[in-house]
Amino acid sequence: MSRLSSTWPFRDERRALTWPVHAGLLANCVTSSLIATRINSDMFLYDAKAKFLDSIRKCPKSPFVFGVYSSGVTYFMLYQMLITPKVFNELTPCPSCLAINSIAIGLTTGVLLPMLATPYLAHYVLINKESVAGKGKSLPVVNNLLEFLTLGWEGSKPARSVIATCAAIQMIVSFGAMYVMLWGRERMFNTLELDSDLARRLVAEAQTSSSFKQKILDFLRRIPLVNGAIPEAPENERVV
Repeated sequence: MSRLSSTWPFRDERRALTWPVHAGLLANCVTSSLIATRINSDMFLYDAKAKFLDSIRKCPKSPFVFGVYSSGVTYFMLYQMLITPKVFNELTPCPSCLAINSIAIGLTTGVLLPMLATPYLAHYVLINKESVAGKGKSLPVVNNLLEFLTLGWEGSKPARSVIATCAAIQMIVSFGAMYVMLWGRERMFNTLELDSDLARRLVAEAQTSSSFKQKILDFLRRIPLVNGAIPEAPENERVV
């Protein structure tokens, strides 16, 4: 049924079903970027209030890029696991449950994950710089979960001034995107119930098509560490 959303002939409803995940990814990119640049600025420039573009230009790119990338990938995977199967299901979903799940995914991947991951990545960049420069190791290596969480807690302090803004962005976008998506779902299912001929034709077309999202899911399923986390049910539905 989720394939059907990408080939749905009515533009507004198709966009309502396919654009929310992109809105969530965009919000995720914005909030994780804000958090990552604050942390990088503090750890590399010793100025947490450095301008956004200055931080990107002067700080090492790997903590910023990998922090944003990992947040986006995690968001997409959780969305496919917790949201898509419930939306594209013949059973009527619980709107409040989906809204809560959507907000929780946004806050976890767009705020919490970069706050924990970026200090860890920046810390190891600093360790590698010491090693390349031939200096003695003044920075300790993280050896266990407690040390990782402690590093994340202490290292994320410079970003705490933007947490409220980032959380507000995630909550507004997640709630709005889910509201729009449920509206599109209701319109699509009502149309399918009223026009059986259209339903058969569209389902047949959807089964033979391969959307960009489907290609991404197929790629993720080929990765051993994450293939079990990507559900098969919604994408592989077959209607006879």
